Amino acid sequence: MSISRRDFLKTAGLAGMGLIWPPLGIERPDRQRRKPTKTFTHWDDSPLGRVQLNVMTVYAEPSWRSAHRGYYYYDDVVPVVEVVEGEGLYPTNSTWLKIDEGYIYTSWMQPVREEPPNPTVKIDERGAWGVVTVPKASARSGPGDQYYEREKMVYQTTHHIVEVENDYYRIKGVYGGEYWLKAAEVRVIKPEEIEPISPDVPPEEKWIEISIREQRLTCYEGDEEVMTYLVATGIPDTPTPLGSYSVNLKRLGQRMTGGMGNMWYNLPGVPWVAYFTPSYVATHGTYWHNDYGRMHSNGCVNLPPEAAKWIFRWTTPVYDYYELSVVPDAKKGQPGTRVVVRA
Repeated sequence: MSISRRDFLKTAGLAGMGLIWPPLGIERPDRQRRKPTKTFTHWDDSPLGRVQLNVMTVYAEPSWRSAHRGYYYYDDVVPVVEVVEGEGLYPTNSTWLKIDEGYIYTSWMQPVREEPPNPTVKIDERGAWGVVTVPKASARSGPGDQYYEREKMVYQTTHHIVEVENDYYRIKGVYGGEYWLKAAEVRVIKPEEIEPISPDVPPEEKWIEISIREQRLTCYEGDEEVMTYLVATGIPDTPTPLGSYSVNLKRLGQRMTGGMGNMWYNLPGVPWVAYFTPSYVATHGTYWHNDYGRMHSNGCVNLPPEAAKWIFRWTTPVYDYYELSVVPDAKKGQPGTRVVVRA
């Protein structure tokens, strides 16, 4: 059997995101989980969901019209019994989670896992990058459980590691600020994990189209579509600007802050960031909602973390693992990938 380059790249990307369904990986002793029979737009094969709203309603059926069965609250982690299709709160998402008490809607549930403890890795003077592998990790003021908790760092946030002590990693932010994370809860990303995708394709042939109407990002090599994802672009008050741009700065992870009043945000460990406008609009991974297919952001293009990682690796300039930031350099054959935002 032969497949086209486009189909191969799409298959590889979807498998990395968990959107080509393997059997669910964790069995509860009190019941058998069912293997989903279709690909759902707003869930992968994650066996747990983390609540992303202050209050989430549990419904009797997978419909917002059904009776209420109870509530979960922000940061609660809920085991998933089954993924089903139902009547969505939003027309862009019909995916629900069956849980012990009933059904809960996926647009405000982060897919998460409780991965096995990670070994402590020696960190040299160049530093390293790490990703949180548990639903919630405690960022502490010092290298030990006895130090006070400063904030939570959730699943798939990425962090710049500069030191290890007492099985804790010291994290230093791009703009300063330090905290410590337990090494067992952070997997050190290896440099080879971010090697570029399709490095043989001339950089000038790669380009991205973002459709505001369709809430979709599509990657092209010349005229050939090689990958496409649902996204969440800026809401009308803070729209994603239309026009033709190019990637002008990449960071593997950083804290993002901004906005005013009810729109203020402070988001640590935002992963796989590729800025492409003079006003610093970016594609990046998102862990504070799961609401793709409709406008949701403060201007940036929100993606599931694994989708943002694919784009990060595919675009130029190629990222240097040991740098905090990478910018284009046309003289070195590393221009910024073109990004076209259409209405």
